[in-house]
Amino acid sequence: MENILIQDYKDSGYIYLENYFSEEDLKDLELILHKFHDNWLKENEKYYQSGLINSHSLTSSKFIAQDERLEIFKFIVQDKISEIVRSLFPEKAIFLNTQLFFDPFNKNQNNYWHRDIQYTGMSIDEQKEKIKTQNVIHFRIPLQPEIGIELIPTTHKNWDLQEEEETRLSLNGRKPNDNLQRGKTVSLNRGDLLIFSANIIHRGLYGNNRFAFDVIFCDDTPEFRTFIDFKNHPTQDELQFLNSEFF
Repeated sequence: MENILIQDYKDSGYIYLENYFSEEDLKDLELILHKFHDNWLKENEKYYQSGLINSHSLTSSKFIAQDERLEIFKFIVQDKISEIVRSLFPEKAIFLNTQLFFDPFNKNQNNYWHRDIQYTGMSIDEQKEKIKTQNVIHFRIPLQPEIGIELIPTTHKNWDLQEEEETRLSLNGRKPNDNLQRGKTVSLNRGDLLIFSANIIHRGLYGNNRFAFDVIFCDDTPEFRTFIDFKNHPTQDELQFLNSEFF
């Protein structure tokens, strides 16, 4: 990976790569994802209608056949992804999980600014320290054009301005979907790749029937391994076909 892109990530907390995946790269994955999503919606209809905007743990789902699961793993460890993972993590990385993002059932549902770390149960002071050393990185692959995601560059390592923290946490009359001055929208098209730190302040932008696949990696440390559900990782038999250090 070019040094300039690595530096971009270190400085801003994200990288946008246009037309990174070909139709050949995406066609088999897309079939699997749509099959999973159709079945997931049937079983989780009440949760979808009550506000859910993503699913997760595709590689341990009963909706994914064993050969499909292996295809997902092969997609995850392909050189186009693996080489970037190695470049961005200061030490060894490990696969954390997958997610699938879609529009809410209620078209008037508000999006929300957040940092992923705010859902870990840590205090604010702990979060301020952990974003300096902990690395969790999303690789977002849109399967169709979407409005995209809005990010606040540099906040993967720097804490919120007062207005940003009040917005994220619904303080002093502000709401998590209020606009923020430093927000930068990254529109996404099929075949693009958006890499961003889970620590960065961000929000998904709903509309256009978004359908985006996220692969998430984290530091390979005992602290993170306690959060990993290893049912999402390959079996010993599957590992023979993958030749990857991320499991």
